[in-house]
Amino acid sequence: MQLRIRDAVIDYDIVHRPVKYARLEFKDGMLRVIVPKGYGNAAAFIEKNTDWIYDKHLHLQRVIALAGEKRLEKKLAEPHFHSLVESIVQRLQRELEVEVRDLTFRKMKRKWASCSSNKKLVFNRHMIYLPDNLIEYIVYHELLHLIEFKHNKRFWGLVENKYPQRQKYDLELAAYWHLIKKTFY
Repeated sequence: MQLRIRDAVIDYDIVHRPVKYARLEFKDGMLRVIVPKGYGNAAAFIEKNTDWIYDKHLHLQRVIALAGEKRLEKKLAEPHFHSLVESIVQRLQRELEVEVRDLTFRKMKRKWASCSSNKKLVFNRHMIYLPDNLIEYIVYHELLHLIEFKHNKRFWGLVENKYPQRQKYDLELAAYWHLIKKTFY
């Protein structure tokens, strides 16, 4: 099916799942309207959320365009990449006055990194394809979770203290993520 919002034509489908609430998500450039089984008013739900859908669609178009300008290049061997991340973690730990208990690397399909409440950091091995400034941004982001665990206003304020143009970094990371998904998944 197709949805027209202003100047955009957006492909979508409606998916009935055993969920409690209706929600929207974009997967591979396509809008999925996920609704509870027996939900009969998907059109009204879509209509209520047209601004969000349009904004998200425009964002995805920017990500795809930026991804077209990027290339995945492995700049370091795996051991050197691990050393780079570990040295950034050590430096930023001192700067932020936080302590990491454990640091590991693995391939992740949904995110660049994670931080657990017991101070364990996991970094996506696909970060090896990123420029150093984006690697440092991800490390900084994860270490801030040791100060503020949730992605709330305080957290984003802390990010923006060091990275006032964080949206530019996030857009670049989204473009690289698009390439990672296209190449490996």
